[in-house]
Amino acid sequence: GNPAMATAGMGDVLSGILAALLARGWDARDALLAGVHLHGLAGDACCAELGLDSGLLADEVAPAARRCFNHWIRGEA
Repeated sequence: GNPAMATAGMGDVLSGILAALLARGWDARDALLAGVHLHGLAGDACCAELGLDSGLLADEVAPAARRCFNHWIRGEA
């Protein structure tokens, strides 16, 4: 994660990631650890892709989280 993620809606994205992992049957502790990591990774990926140092939007992070998760479960990350 990074300071650019300090914007409205980031907590909602994190909550959605955690809920999705729990809905997939993940253990609560594993979902928490992986979800927080995935959230930060997605934020970093967005900043790198968009060339941002601040002002990252939550609706930019959500699709990046999906991409990062899919790379991860395929063993690509």
